[in-house]
Amino acid sequence: MGIHQLMQFLKEKAPNCFRTLMLDYFAGRTIGCDASMAMYQFLIQTQSAGQTQIIELTDKDGNRTGHLVGLFNRTLQFLENGIKPVWVFDGKPPLLKSGELARRKKLKEEAQVKTELALEQGDMQQALLQHQRTTTISSVMKEDAIKMLKLMGCPVIIAPCEAEAQCAELCRAGKIYATATEDMDALTFRTPVLLRGFNTKKEPIYEIIYDDMMKELEITYEQFVDLCILCGCDYTEKIEGIGPGTAYKLIKEFKSIEGILEHVQKVNAEREKNKQNPKYTVPTKFLYQDSRELFITPLVQKGEEIQLTWNKPDVENLKKFLVEEKGFAESRIDNGLKRIAKKDTTGFQSRLENFFGKTTKIIHPNNSKAKGKANKKNEQTQKSGGKKKI
Repeated sequence: MGIHQLMQFLKEKAPNCFRTLMLDYFAGRTIGCDASMAMYQFLIQTQSAGQTQIIELTDKDGNRTGHLVGLFNRTLQFLENGIKPVWVFDGKPPLLKSGELARRKKLKEEAQVKTELALEQGDMQQALLQHQRTTTISSVMKEDAIKMLKLMGCPVIIAPCEAEAQCAELCRAGKIYATATEDMDALTFRTPVLLRGFNTKKEPIYEIIYDDMMKELEITYEQFVDLCILCGCDYTEKIEGIGPGTAYKLIKEFKSIEGILEHVQKVNAEREKNKQNPKYTVPTKFLYQDSRELFITPLVQKGEEIQLTWNKPDVENLKKFLVEEKGFAESRIDNGLKRIAKKDTTGFQSRLENFFGKTTKIIHPNNSKAKGKANKKNEQTQKSGGKKKI
């Protein structure tokens, strides 16, 4: 979920922290990519509704491959545009997230029931919608993705905990230029630059500059963390009756969640005295202090300890894995790699032969309001392997 409604809130309260940019703006940059988030997006994008069944891309053994198709194409797209991708995977989720994960599991189970009902009724669009909500990533799918990306020559990092927190750490250490994820809590983890919009064809790429955001909001980092917790995060339930706008006003006035809780108690007591329903409902287990600690001091590997190394693609083993094991069309692999090799002959920097070098320290933009154009349409997803009917 990330931080509930934070994107819209920032568009209203801190509009100058945004830039809309074309993909080629990031040529020569190193970008940390939230792999788990991307995999979910690709699995959903490669599902379709047949006349009587839901169809998915699979290998000969029935294992889903939509995430591999998406990651392969996205990595090629980055390389073709001179971007160095670092793929970061989630590690073990924090215990505080168990409640949110249980909630998601229940929703997936409910969606599965609705999928089967819609299939029985012949409502294929509803069946597809509900089936997409059941999407999960297995350990095998994760292992396949890691294997493919390494064969493509990209650095792969398994975070100790949250991938977006690890990306934020790498960004602060100057190892990457930005964090690419749809999860807005990357800002709560203090990534200097957040990129959104890579996982959709219609939206532009949004660049959000953390320092510019904080200057416009005129609050401290600790207050921003409290604001995000009040908006709604993955680690605790939220106070009912407080949305992003109200949370911001209360943070500005009372400075912290502790101060806001005192205010809430007074307001609710006054309303009870007047025989009115409470204005705010504080959850029984409002774990804001633990949540705050997770955001401020997340479990990550120190950025300065991580060495990012790019290698030339292992074309032979990459083709063996994707074609022989995963059912990709060999021509698709060849054509994809040729697209990048072709760029080398045009004089455009940093492609296959001269692309993989040492990572330099990144200097982040500050107070830059230059406007770019919208992101070019992403390339059509390459289809591979078989199709699984549900």
